[in-house]
Amino acid sequence: MLDERFYISHGPLSLSDIIEGLKAELLDPKFYDELITHAAPCRGAKVGSVTFLNSKKDLSNLSECKATACFVSDTFAKDVGQEHIIPIITDTPRAHFSRAITKLTSRRELGKSEGAAQIAKTANIHASAIIGAGAIIKSGVRIGPNVVIGPGVVIGEHSQIQAGAVIECAVLGSHCNVKPNAVIGGRGFGVDSDEAGLVDIAHIGCVLIGDRVQIGANSCVDRGQIGNTVLGNDVKLDNQVQIAHNVHIGDGCRIAAQTGISGSCHIGSHVFMGGAVGLADHITVGDNARIAARSGVMHNIPAGEVWSGLPAQPIRDHMRLVAVTRKLAAKRGKKKADTNDA
Repeated sequence: MLDERFYISHGPLSLSDIIEGLKAELLDPKFYDELITHAAPCRGAKVGSVTFLNSKKDLSNLSECKATACFVSDTFAKDVGQEHIIPIITDTPRAHFSRAITKLTSRRELGKSEGAAQIAKTANIHASAIIGAGAIIKSGVRIGPNVVIGPGVVIGEHSQIQAGAVIECAVLGSHCNVKPNAVIGGRGFGVDSDEAGLVDIAHIGCVLIGDRVQIGANSCVDRGQIGNTVLGNDVKLDNQVQIAHNVHIGDGCRIAAQTGISGSCHIGSHVFMGGAVGLADHITVGDNARIAARSGVMHNIPAGEVWSGLPAQPIRDHMRLVAVTRKLAAKRGKKKADTNDA
């Protein structure tokens, strides 16, 4: 559900309001007055919500969907209707769903939010820092110069936010260390298109960070699109690490510099990642796995395994491949040398 510390709901809106201005249609005019209170992902959506279904692979989510309405192409409209969900027919379900989100929801802005920030007397805040309305800064927190803390943000006890960091739509635990110029809670990357042009996909989730977490300099942790991006306790991110929307990272993970984790990945506990690792979206990495530097992960990694390479694979398989490649290269080189001698 929408976290009202960071967002303002404009619902309920009728379906006619939702689709106004969009190249989308309802099959029966009697549905125009149906009320929508919020947007939700297809899996687990409740009555009163609007969702979207983008492709055949999403059909499995319908069994757990109780949404009132769903943006869907004509191809899958019958499947949606069979689940007693009102289909909104469109050629661009994801883009129109995002436009619906912006009608139903808006961000609380720094200068337009209600309620004064709650700042503990023992907090040490630089004069140039900006603290949004409704933020909660607990005891012993140190906030450096030119830091921006958005409205509603919660920062736990004895955490340190260093120069130039920006934190919004986020809750941080105690004893966290956010290094210079990190950005926590920014909008994740997502772009689609419809009849009006390119659409920046709306993100109305949050970032939830546990205790004793370190966020390296110039690293980014994007808020969830719908739902949350989550970092567990004792997670350590090096500099220039990118954590995309809706990623879940378990306790005790260590992630080296220049690593990028794409959206909706689930990382288990105590996972180690070397520098410049890249994960495709929706990857699952099991507990205690290790990923060697510069690996490109395109498949799920079971718990406890060590993977390397591009594309990444179990490290023994990768080392065998490297050894065979070297032997073939050496054999070819020798054959070429023999030919030249002849």
